Amino acid sequence: MKVRATVHGAVSILNAIPAGIGGAIGIDLYTIVEAERIEEKKLEVEIKVEDEEVGDTSLVEKAVDRVLNLSKVRDLGISLKIFSNIPVARGLKSSSAVADAVVLSVSKLLGVDLSLHEAVNLAVESSIDAGVTITGAYDDALTCMIGGVNITDNIKREILAHWEIEERFTILISIPEKKIYTKMVDVTALKNVKELSQRIAELALNGWIWDAMILNGILIASALDLDYRPAMIALKKKAIASGISGKGPAIVVVTSPEYERELARELENYGKVIKTKPNNMLANVEVIE
Repeated sequence: MKVRATVHGAVSILNAIPAGIGGAIGIDLYTIVEAERIEEKKLEVEIKVEDEEVGDTSLVEKAVDRVLNLSKVRDLGISLKIFSNIPVARGLKSSSAVADAVVLSVSKLLGVDLSLHEAVNLAVESSIDAGVTITGAYDDALTCMIGGVNITDNIKREILAHWEIEERFTILISIPEKKIYTKMVDVTALKNVKELSQRIAELALNGWIWDAMILNGILIASALDLDYRPAMIALKKKAIASGISGKGPAIVVVTSPEYERELARELENYGKVIKTKPNNMLANVEVIE
């Protein structure tokens, strides 16, 4: 039997590190994991992220271990083939999407019955085990799993608000060459802006997500000394919103389709630009062979 799980990506409305409240929007980038049993009793992992090489499989291993512990089955071999078009270590929820997809595919393969929300919690625990997150990234894992707009309490792992987002928007993502891994993040600097982050969270909870995205971007860029110029330029060029996604350095720009070409040209001065759109779809897992 071969199982395929498809999980979409997300971008930030609100970084959860300062105050424990996070927010994200589903986007139409994706991660696919195909899982099957093999005769040799080992875990085989093949990861392809477009033109990037990914050698660290610790998150995948932790996620598989979590599912195996639930299945009570240890003496078997599993092969995982992972493909993603979500750039790594840019704040675009690549780790959360992989953890979600691995949990979904391996649980289906082994006959472990999980709801989507149970799978999210397992993915969060796996991310903590692997050290690829500071807060557990519940907001990211949830949004990758169920799509739409989500505002969450990452400490209590509670959904504070969820709604679908109009898919008419264009989302442009500026991808600098620089990568920022979790261990590189100045957590103290982010904790120092807790009160401001709490005020931004109130905006998000009241539906003012674009204002929250803009203010969160300014706050995170200031705290971590990130280059925020592309976001400010986008706001001058009729963007609806722009901000830092996650811990950066990727910058997200939300716009109307009629302005996407002009904005993309501006952003190309700062690195690669990805064009996508909002996603409201649930993650999917199916038996393919």
